[in-house]
Formats: sequence, C-alpha cells, structure tokens
Amino acid sequence: MEISVEKIEGSTDVKYFYDSYTVHVGNHRILTVVTYCEITAGKWLKQAKKANNSKSLPKTLVVGFSVERQNDYYSRYGLLEFPYELLHICIGSHCLLYHLNDPDFYKPPKFLAHFLSDPEVIVVGMGIKEKSSHLEKDFEVKIKNAVDLNELAVKGMKRDELDLGRYDLDRLAKAVLGKHMDVVRPGRKIEWFKRKRPYYHSPELNDEKVMFTTADAYLCYRIGSQLFDMIHGKASSAIAAAAAVAAAAKSRKNKKMKKGKKNKKGKK
Repeated sequence: MEISVEKIEGSTDVKYFYDSYTVHVGNHRILTVVTYCEITAGKWLKQAKKANNSKSLPKTLVVGFSVERQNDYYSRYGLLEFPYELLHICIGSHCLLYHLNDPDFYKPPKFLAHFLSDPEVIVVGMGIKEKSSHLEKDFEVKIKNAVDLNELAVKGMKRDELDLGRYDLDRLAKAVLGKHMDVVRPGRKIEWFKRKRPYYHSPELNDEKVMFTTADAYLCYRIGSQLFDMIHGKASSAIAAAAAVAAAAKSRKNKKMKKGKKNKKGKK
C-alpha cells in the first residue's frame, strides 16, 4: 500500500502554531493538522466531532488513538517512564497530531480531558489500557471508553486459528482490512524533527514522521470501525460493543486468576 505526504502550502499559522498536511494512505486521503497549541487542538476536536456524527453508529464517535515518546530511556532498574510527548487522534479522514506539554511545567490540557471522558466517544488503539493509565497519571486525562484493538479483533473476527491477541498493528490491519492494507516501513528509526524554524520557538515535525504517524492513527480508526460493524452490525451502537469487549476481557482475567489460585492450592 502506497503512503505519501504533502504539506499544504500557506497552511502554516505562526500565531496558533500549526501546520497542515495531506496524507494519502492507499486510496484514502487524510487531512492532518500538527500543532503545539491548545486552542487549535480544542477547535479541531470540536469541528471533527460535529463533522463525523455517523448514522451507522448513532450517538457514538469512534476515535483512532495513540501516544508516544520521542525516545525511551533506561536505567539499571529498567525503562524510565517519562510522560508522553506526541498524541495522535484520527476521526474519519481527519487526523490531529498534538504535542503534549511537559506536565511538570504546564497545566493539564482540560480540552483533551473533556473530549476523552465523553461517554459517547469510543477510543480504540493498540495497548490502549496501558497508555490510558500513563496518560491519566501524568496529565490527569482519563479515557472513559478505551477499547484495545487486539481484544476487539478476537471478539469480532472469531478466528481461533489466528493469534489475534498478539498481532501488531500492521498484521492486524491486514487480517481485518485485507492484504492490500500492507504498510511498508523504513528499516531505520524515523527522525521526529526538522531543524528549528527562525520564527518558531518549537521545531517542525519531519514529513516522514507526519506520514507514518497519520497512517497508524488512521489504521487504528479503520480497524476499530470495521470490527464494531462485525460485532454488532452497522446500525448498532459502538458503546454496547465496547462494553461487551471490556466484559469479555475482564472475564478472561478473572478465570486466569482463579486458575492460578487453584494451582497454588494444589501445590500446597
């Protein structure tokens, strides 16, 4: 699947700190906004939510989601869990890449907490529960309805011969969306930033970083939307599907705990 990116000329705003891009993922065109500004990010979320009230999923909004750090740092005790630095959100054909401010020096982003805690917003992603936990700890942002794509795939596809619970994003995309959704990634680490711009105090994301980050957020959105349709049909609510997946995951966890307790008693 071919992926390309093009910066929209004249879209850079020096007052509200954003750049706009057109990213093509196969035959799909995504409009991506990259920003450091809370005002810009807040407006984007409001507009995207209004524009994507899906008729097939009444009163719900499926959101492709992820967060990441530029670098992982280790000590002799293991991985150091620094706050996330970049947030990705995809809703339909629109994507937001928002630079998170250091929580030690800036107040938590209230607009983001309000959006992600909305009971009508379903947030889907890879390893979403762990990411949600760190986001709440560092930024006081709680995700009301967080759905793990691996768990959703296990329930939606019902393919016991496939180990869907362990698939990474690329394998999951091919399994759920088809072989044509094959992403070819560079065999090296992607640099995040270009050199600083003279009129900005913040660096600009590399086009390649924008391209692959947008593609990943879009795939999360597409996979989640497709799986919800598989589980409950196009005319049903994703809220019910999210609740069912969460209940199934909790049930499996409880069974494992009970089994572990029985094994301990048996050993005694």
